[in-house]
Order: sequence, then structure tokens, then C-alpha cells
Amino acid sequence: MKDLSTQQLTLATSDYDLRITNLARFIFKKLPIKKGSFIDVGAGNGLFLKFFKDRGFEVEGIELEKDQVHEMRKDFKLKDVTIRQGDITNLHGDENFDVVIASDVIEHIENDVKALENLFSFVKKDGYLVLTVPAHMHLYGKRDKKWGHYRRYDRDSLLRKLESLKGGKVASIQYWNLLGYFAYFLYEKILQMPIRESFRYKQTLGSRLIRWVTDVLLKGEELVGGMPIGLTLVVVTKKVT
Repeated sequence: MKDLSTQQLTLATSDYDLRITNLARFIFKKLPIKKGSFIDVGAGNGLFLKFFKDRGFEVEGIELEKDQVHEMRKDFKLKDVTIRQGDITNLHGDENFDVVIASDVIEHIENDVKALENLFSFVKKDGYLVLTVPAHMHLYGKRDKKWGHYRRYDRDSLLRKLESLKGGKVASIQYWNLLGYFAYFLYEKILQMPIRESFRYKQTLGSRLIRWVTDVLLKGEELVGGMPIGLTLVVVTKKVT
């Protein structure tokens, strides 16, 4: 988990990240509502908070790690945003948010069904729970273990778990990041080498070129609405009762 925390603290000093910014825009397009109250559970580096705040949402954040809470509270762009430390496995909401997002959170939790129930307790009637999770259990490997993942998710396995949410109705479910899927498969399953993600923030010519190409491809995915496979699974669930 040290590597993950280091990455999050590095990204906390930025307003843009290749993956998170493109993913946030993809989610925004999928959301049926474009304003309201918004809470990011597992807010990490604060980039989702900044993105949705800039688009008019009233945002709040919850984060497990003290260091990351501290960094977000120091950020001028989040100065008026409530950010608190908390563990979703021990929290229960009051159904007072239009949008609740948990991006790359529940794969770190052994009892993910309980975490889903707790997350859903923050959602208003007619509000939405947005999840992003690492996709395809056949990709599970050393990197997942190193980063504290209990599992990856296939579409059907995640839908079955969402069935436990009383009053929940899945509005959309879509794989995202096709290029990332093939890169991950190559490094994890064939080359058995660690993926170096420093290109996301390094300013070398090679890193900038990789970011430009990947950005173009991810924007293309956004235009067509998603892919049949991808490195990430994005699901939006509405609370109907």
C-alpha cells in the first residue's frame, strides 16, 4: 500500500491526471444528473472533488488515510470543502447525497457487500451510487496483491453483489480503458513485469507522448460510450425507493 499512498500524494499536487481526469469526465457523461450534492468516499488525491466542484456540484470527501486528508485540506481549490477521515466499513449515512462515488475503493475491502450497503446509505432517494473497480478477475496478479486488492470484478459478479442493495437499480454498467487492459495483460501475465505509471506525471518527451496518445484514445471511448472490455468497470446505481 506504500506505493499507492505515494502515488496519491504525488497526484494531490496536481489538477490533472491522465487516468483520473478522463475517468471523471466519462462518469460525468454517464450520470443522469449534472448538479446537486456529491460525496467522494475514498477521495484519495482530491481530483474527483475538484472535477465535480468545477462543474457545479456541492462536494464533500471522506478518506481513510490521514496524510491524504491533510494534503487535500491544504489545497487552495478545496479550501471550502468538508473533508474528513473515515473508514466506510464503519460508517453509515443519512441518505443526504445526490451522488456518492467510490472510485477504486471496494476492491480493498474484504467484506465488499457490507461496504456497498454502507455506501448506499449515503444516497438520497432518486440519487446515484457510482463505483469504479478494477475489471476482469483473470487479470488478478502480483500488482493487485501489492496494492491491497482482494479481488478484481467481472460485470456479472459485480451485478450480483449490487442486487443486495435494497431499492437499488443499475442505471448503467460499462468497461473503460481498452488500451489499459492490453497493457496490463502484457505486463502482468506475459512479461510478468511491474507497470511503471510514472508517465502519468513525468515531463519527459516520452511520457508526454504516451499521455497524448492515451488521452486521445480515452476521449474516443467517451464518445462511443465505453468498450466491451477494459481495465476498469464503471457502474451507476440509482436508489429508487
